[in-house]
Amino acid sequence: MKAPLAIVTMVYNEPEFLPVWCRHYPRQTAPEHCYVIDHGSDDGSTESLGAINRVRIPRSPQDDETRSTFISHFCESLLSWYDSVIYVDCDEILLPDPDIANSLQDFANTNTAPIVTATGLDIIHTPATEPPLDWSHPITIQRTHLRFSSAMCKPVLIRQPVHWVPGFHCTAEPSEFGAPLFLFHLRYVDLESGLTRLARTREQPWINETLGAHQRMRNQDWAGMLAGMAGLPINPAITLSPSDPQLSEWRNKVRASMKNREHERYTLDLHISGDTLWLLPERFQGSF
Repeated sequence: MKAPLAIVTMVYNEPEFLPVWCRHYPRQTAPEHCYVIDHGSDDGSTESLGAINRVRIPRSPQDDETRSTFISHFCESLLSWYDSVIYVDCDEILLPDPDIANSLQDFANTNTAPIVTATGLDIIHTPATEPPLDWSHPITIQRTHLRFSSAMCKPVLIRQPVHWVPGFHCTAEPSEFGAPLFLFHLRYVDLESGLTRLARTREQPWINETLGAHQRMRNQDWAGMLAGMAGLPINPAITLSPSDPQLSEWRNKVRASMKNREHERYTLDLHISGDTLWLLPERFQGSF
């Protein structure tokens, strides 16, 4: 009999995001079913993972094509031992709706879809009203502003082999979109920490200097982008429930963008972004 669920990420020197990942995901399945692919970290951030599996691979220039191919094969191999496998980047926190499932494992146990795409939400730091993040405390107590993002609507849970494209935004195989599964993206959760990480990704080698532009922005451009998101008007009516009409509207925009793109590499428009900030519903607060 297979184990129910494995959860995988891949990292290089992530001293802030990885501890958050390691606090969250072992509670969703078990630490021995969590896998951290360590792409040559040398800052000590992957040295003390406890029962979480650390799989070390040699350091090399950033190559998202090779990365997505490797992860696709790695997760396929885990399906020999698990009914379901989740892949998320280390700045992505996946949760089912707490009103519907108590954990990712509970969600996986009742899911029958071969591939499930989550609904993507950026968590936005609003520096005018929120202090710098204390990474040792739950993020969802300190940050409550969300922005819908089609780029974060990713196929994250699989029950069959898949071929992820670079960025893990799509798979070559069709997936189910609209399940009560949410991906909370932490890239914009804190201004100062975001700039520190940006300096690191600017300096690391890339397989091609034309790639990864969003990871090598100038500080002022990245800070300006965050300020623009933080300045959006607030929509307090969002519930993130299955009956939420505004959530359905944004999901439908993503579905509409998929039409006639079945044979394209990226099968949805990655630039559908919310025009208001949503408030994190109370049932999610304190969850990570």
